[in-house]
Amino acid sequence: MTRKKIFLITIISLIFISASIYPLFLIIQEAVLDSYLNSRYKIEEAIDIRNMRHQTANQYSYELAAPIQWKGNIIEVLTSDTGVAAPKSKFDNDILHVMQVTIKVNGKESSFPTQAWLPKNITKDSDYLSWLNLLKIKDNKNNIEQMAIVQRIADNWQKGDTTSQKWRVLYVDEDKQVTEELFSYLERGDHLLGFKLVLASSQSSSWIGYKSDIAYRLPSIVFPLLYPTGTFLIGLVLTILAYLRYRKIKKAIPFNKK
Repeated sequence: MTRKKIFLITIISLIFISASIYPLFLIIQEAVLDSYLNSRYKIEEAIDIRNMRHQTANQYSYELAAPIQWKGNIIEVLTSDTGVAAPKSKFDNDILHVMQVTIKVNGKESSFPTQAWLPKNITKDSDYLSWLNLLKIKDNKNNIEQMAIVQRIADNWQKGDTTSQKWRVLYVDEDKQVTEELFSYLERGDHLLGFKLVLASSQSSSWIGYKSDIAYRLPSIVFPLLYPTGTFLIGLVLTILAYLRYRKIKKAIPFNKK
């Protein structure tokens, strides 16, 4: 193999690697962040948001229709119909209304009311799916338990637009303190636990990631198997091959003494 061919292989390998390294980094980053949060926190759903209670009859969960009592705290979810119909696409079968949602903790409004697109007559916890959920959190590092009320906020949300989503998380402590966390789609990377709760409670209109959505695209043969994983490995192999060939040629050149 001539030096010209080695140079050409090196250029091709660098193109493959440079085109693959950033998306591969994003995929690995998502996996690392998710692994860290899974090891740090234990998260359990507190209500039957997916309407699965009939399959797990022995699993205890709360009812949103009645005040929820947790470690001395009383949590209430109150809804009122604004009388406005929510935007509807041709694929929607159910008629939803813009509902005002108020959260009370120990008899006091914990924060400002929010809006959600819900059925006019709410009959089960799963009617709140993608709009509101309650999760129990345990910090394995500090051994602290909290109840989290996770909400997707409808204000200024455009149906089908992932980037205009906003969320609110209310953390209820055992000592009856309530803290609030507000963030948008663009700010989600700075609110890792809050966004983990959004994902765990199905409070997003689509699959999204902590820093990037690339890892949550529908998998296929092309992505991520061929690209970026395959192209990165091919580039790496070509780089190693070119280096070994270069060393072999260099050793084969006689050293001329003066």
